[in-house]
Amino acid sequence: MSTQGSKYSRRDIITFATLTGLLAFIPISTDLYLPAIPMMTAELGSTISQSQLTLSLFMLGVAFGQVIFGPLSDQFGRLPVIRIGTLTFVAFSLLSSLAWNIEYMWLARVAQGAAAASGAVIARALIRDRYEGDRAAQMMALTGASMASIPLIAPTLGAYITVEFGWRFTFVAQSLFALLVYLGLSSFRTGTSSLQNVDKAKLTLGDIATSFKDCLRNPQFLGYQIAGTLSFCGLFIYLSTVSFFLKDVFHVPTEYFGLAFAMTVIGFVIGSLLSSRLVMKWGQDKTLRRGTFVCMGANGLVLLLTLYLPALTVGFAILSILFFFGIGLISANASMGAISLYPHKAGAASAVYGCVHSLSSATMGAIAGLLYAGRLLEPVSLMLLCSVGALMGSALIHRSRSISQN
Repeated sequence: MSTQGSKYSRRDIITFATLTGLLAFIPISTDLYLPAIPMMTAELGSTISQSQLTLSLFMLGVAFGQVIFGPLSDQFGRLPVIRIGTLTFVAFSLLSSLAWNIEYMWLARVAQGAAAASGAVIARALIRDRYEGDRAAQMMALTGASMASIPLIAPTLGAYITVEFGWRFTFVAQSLFALLVYLGLSSFRTGTSSLQNVDKAKLTLGDIATSFKDCLRNPQFLGYQIAGTLSFCGLFIYLSTVSFFLKDVFHVPTEYFGLAFAMTVIGFVIGSLLSSRLVMKWGQDKTLRRGTFVCMGANGLVLLLTLYLPALTVGFAILSILFFFGIGLISANASMGAISLYPHKAGAASAVYGCVHSLSSATMGAIAGLLYAGRLLEPVSLMLLCSVGALMGSALIHRSRSISQN
């Protein structure tokens, strides 16, 4: 963003807010909706595992949506594609509010997820278009920290909407949010390089398949993919079960769900803000690696508490904040590290990263839902396994970079 002195122009502020809003399509579609899941479960006559599946199916839609929107934005330009994606998200958010049974909701959430993917995949590509290296990771961390206001506010707002108006209005609120983002897109200049076609060649399914093969055969990309994906899988396991274990284990009423959840998200905000500074000092790889150690340590201690001191609520809350803090150190550095390896195909690289990221999260969320038995042991054990895997991903980054430099 351009500056004059130390001040941002009005257009700069709107552009930054719009990028943050695009990245927020996915979290607002989960976090605003989380407090509504128990009420939706009762009204639609579904089971807990069936309702939790709406989160995993949403992420499945996100995975395939990124495969579509990322390459299309390389082909036709960022702005036209994201406008279509945003309006599609509005439409399917409204259709989700009309669900009359759980099967309809499953289909609607897949479609909504595919549309929500347009925001994340194109916002990442836009940031990569405008910035490089550690600076791109810094900007991604700053937008991530700003985006974290969504999970801070959304669960509390979602709980209020659910109690006062019913669970269906949480989807109406999502559509209104997307309309505001659509208005913000008017601040983007169609003549800037970040919004122009990167590759004029005709797009084919073979091109998309080649992008996957090229990216996932690159050891550095694969390391970033593993670290970013598995750390987020741990977070998604938490999201898939939190609305139930807060009630089952800690006996938190629905109206206080947002406050309890917001306390943990503060860790992500602090981690993202600190990452935006540390990345310029340590570099994205070292910042990411230290984040994986934080996540593994936090989840390991939570597992010990679960086994030996299950009633220590304060300890669980503190360690949850620490876990989210670690995610804040990892998230932007993993995504920008991977995408920066392919500067001329940022949309396609972002699509590969996001697709694998979302598919893995959907799978782990579904597994967590199936294994959940009214206690913390199963979700916490899965989160710890994911953290160990993320640490192995950071080790692969270090090893592959060392080999390439020799």
